[in-house]
Amino acid sequence: MHLLSELGLHESFLDCVEQHRRDGLPMALNRAGQSELISADQLTPEITRARNRITELTNEIAKYDRSSFSVNETPE
Repeated sequence: MHLLSELGLHESFLDCVEQHRRDGLPMALNRAGQSELISADQLTPEITRARNRITELTNEIAKYDRSSFSVNETPE
């Protein structure tokens, strides 16, 4: 379950960045223990890390995806 939670966290971050970018508002982030207002355009490293982690998590989650089976069937 933690994989799905982390995936949702990274996806939410990207959604938030995009919304702030559209609205032209800075994001409040905590960097190195200090709160800062940062333009969404300055978050390229964080965005790249989030996208890469989403890919990794999606691949990891895919390992657990299995086709569903009926209660009357034996799983393969």
